[in-house]
Amino acid sequence: MLTMRQKKAVTKELKDRYQRSSKKGKTHILNEFIQLTRYNRCYARQILNIKKEKVLGYLNMAGKRIKYVAVNRKVKREKKKIYNQDVLFLKIQEIFLFGLILVYQ
Repeated sequence: MLTMRQKKAVTKELKDRYQRSSKKGKTHILNEFIQLTRYNRCYARQILNIKKEKVLGYLNMAGKRIKYVAVNRKVKREKKKIYNQDVLFLKIQEIFLFGLILVYQ
C-alpha cells in the first residue's frame, strides 16, 4: 500500500501524460493508476484531469505565504426572459377563468 506522499508523486508523474493521451491511452493509464493507488475510478479521473493553476504571484502576510492564482471560471450566460410579469399575470388569469368555466359547467 502506498503512502500519501507516494500517491501524490505518482499522480504528478501521470497527470501530464494522461492529459495529452488519446481516449484509449487514457483508459490504459487510468486502469494502471487505479490498481496502483486503489482510488475510486471517478475520483482518479478527476485528479488526473485537474489543470495546472496559473500562479500570478506570492505575498507574505503575517509570516504566511499567500499564493495568487488566476481563476478559470466559466462566465454564466444571461438568458433572455421568455415571460415578464404582465404576460405571467395574463396567463394566470386565463388559467383561473378556464377553471371557473369548467367548475360551473
